Amino acid sequence: MTLQRLAVSGYRSLQNVVLPLDRLTLVTGTNGSGKSNLYRALRLIVTAARGQLVGALAREGGLPAVMWAGPERLSRAMRQGQQPVQGGSRQQAVRLRLGFAADPFS
Repeated sequence: MTLQRLAVSGYRSLQNVVLPLDRLTLVTGTNGSGKSNLYRALRLIVTAARGQLVGALAREGGLPAVMWAGPERLSRAMRQGQQPVQGGSRQQAVRLRLGFAADPFS
């Protein structure tokens, strides 16, 4: 099976990420841009596929530790880098979504 795409929503610093994958995908970025969290999300998907999700979440520090820590809505100033992205108290239910797309014939 060849992974074609990785999707992460609401995991740590990754609000909504869809990453197309190739045979070799190199992820680069500045410190604090989410590279490690992307790797951790992929590792969490693998452990879920093995039926070990509960243990993996416990090792991550529990469900609150893996949830999106930013604000419920990003303002225009935040998206444009004019204001820091900071979390606050939650008014709505939170959701963590991890997934992948694969070609089963590879």
